[in-house]
Amino acid sequence: MNKVIFLFLFCGSSLFAQKLPDTLVAKRKIFTSSAYLEGKRLPTSKLFDLYARSKAYDAEKHLKDARLMTVAGAGASLAGLAIGVHAVIGNQKTEVVDNVEYTYYKRPVTQLLGGVALMAAGVCLMEFGNDKRMQSIALFNKKKKHDALQATAGLTENGQVGIRLSF
Repeated sequence: MNKVIFLFLFCGSSLFAQKLPDTLVAKRKIFTSSAYLEGKRLPTSKLFDLYARSKAYDAEKHLKDARLMTVAGAGASLAGLAIGVHAVIGNQKTEVVDNVEYTYYKRPVTQLLGGVALMAAGVCLMEFGNDKRMQSIALFNKKKKHDALQATAGLTENGQVGIRLSF
């Protein structure tokens, strides 16, 4: 008897935990995150359209912030890399000591450390932008779930007055 109850609870929980048809699935990678709807990847423009149609204004705000942070982070990372490479290459200097000409390279350590710090800050900014994108997807799914649980009164497809619940 206990096995039957356990089997019913185990199989029944999957019936109650079905996803909504418009639920977004987020996939996170190291520098990117993507939203998928019914197995298809959504570009950012389509994601904005979906948020606007669903009136998910908080999710749209987070997505706008994510786009800005991701682009700014990529720019900062590239600038930090360029500054670091310039510091490693150094400047060629020539000195004359006892009528002998010596050539050496002056490599500024502070410039190298600044470039590394700027590159690290850019990577962190890109990752924070990806976190904001993931948060926007979670907010959209939360809004869709909340909207699905709301009852609406009005006319049905047959022209009759009724209450509609969507699950």
